[in-house]
Amino acid sequence: MKKISALALACMMMASPLMAAIQTVNLSVPGMFCASCPFIVEAAINELEGIESIKTDLEARTALVVFDDELTSVDAIISATTAVGYESTVIELGS
Repeated sequence: MKKISALALACMMMASPLMAAIQTVNLSVPGMFCASCPFIVEAAINELEGIESIKTDLEARTALVVFDDELTSVDAIISATTAVGYESTVIELGS
């Protein structure tokens, strides 16, 4: 019985990185006005570990970010945009 428990525990520990949840957050970034703004926002967010993808929309002034919630957070993403001069707020948080 101890062998089975130890094996199950070992498998759970090895599988935990696989259990990381990929999340999606849609941010309002009202300060994006010019053609270079989306690139600045994307570069700031891409500096964070765990970012899977970013799609900015200049016309809608939004950023759709797909990220690994084991490696970064919505707060860290918002802090990254704010640090480069673009305040952002959550429009929608999905999974």
